[in-house]
Amino acid sequence: MLRRSPIVLSSTLILVLLGVSLGRSPTQRKKTEEPKTQVLPLPPELPKALVTETEGLDFHISPLLRTGGLSAQIRRSLSDLIRDTHGETIIRLRAFVAGAGDARRIEAETANLFTERKLPLPVLSVLQIGALGQEAAQVVIEAVVATHRSVNPNGLAFYSGQTGASFEQALDHLKASVSASGVPPEHVLTSTCFTSQIANNDTARALVQSVFPNTAINIVQAVRDPASDESMCEAIAQLSQAPADGPVVLLKKSRVTLVNSHELIFTWLQLSFGSFLDDAHEAFVRLRQSASALQPINAPVEVNAFTLDGYTASALRKTTSFPPSAFTAQLVEGLPAIDASGGVEAVLAAKIAEPVTVSR
Repeated sequence: MLRRSPIVLSSTLILVLLGVSLGRSPTQRKKTEEPKTQVLPLPPELPKALVTETEGLDFHISPLLRTGGLSAQIRRSLSDLIRDTHGETIIRLRAFVAGAGDARRIEAETANLFTERKLPLPVLSVLQIGALGQEAAQVVIEAVVATHRSVNPNGLAFYSGQTGASFEQALDHLKASVSASGVPPEHVLTSTCFTSQIANNDTARALVQSVFPNTAINIVQAVRDPASDESMCEAIAQLSQAPADGPVVLLKKSRVTLVNSHELIFTWLQLSFGSFLDDAHEAFVRLRQSASALQPINAPVEVNAFTLDGYTASALRKTTSFPPSAFTAQLVEGLPAIDASGGVEAVLAAKIAEPVTVSR
């Protein structure tokens, strides 16, 4: 009787096992493989401050949209602004979101769209407000654009928030401020009004247009359930002649800053977390750090605080070292962080130590 050697038996076993392995279907082999984890890249971080030349600044406001969800309206509004600026560099965006949509989508959509189109990233302020002029509209976006043209050879006038017991009164106060600064009404380039109610948007816009015929207009309802009819209007105008007293002149009583400095710094909305003085102080420290990273010496032109309550507004007002005449506090419905109680944005004149203050 013949016996097979152990070596032959081992070889036969290996061939049998190999055959079983090779006979498995592709489906069976896939079941044993671990799925690969997909890692999505984070959107690029938007800058906290940018510097640009005063002479070339232009201002745009996206139109109100009637269709689409929040994300679709954000992308459409940004695309409209990019198209209307004809390839010029957008320096700052300020977005107003109405309704219950997540305002944090603005930052991601902005970063993604500008990156897709290979455009420089802008600084961004996002505010949640009570309502817009169209019921279906969920977002409107203001843009500050750096052009290659000399559109403001004599500089700009920044009108801080003019408040009134009604929308009409706030607009009258803004009109008086423009007149006191010696700027013709037709030189007002852009204006933003925060109203208590926005029931008739067309009438309100027509009223602003009758006062400032060439202005780009943005009217928003600040909160859903206002406690009063108080409103606030702010504006930016083109100077007919350079200010005689210096490159940055603050008209204290009129709450307007005349600017003919070579460069301006625009900051993002620096959030404040808490309504105590220390919380407000910390927000201003971070704001100044953002601007000082670009230019260590700068003078305040316009500083806007947006808060959820009067306590935070009071803390920011008491803590700031910026001139009261250049500082505005405005209540809004929400901010792009659940635990934020306020936020501060600023326009600063680069390489200027301080403004010249005039009493008028």
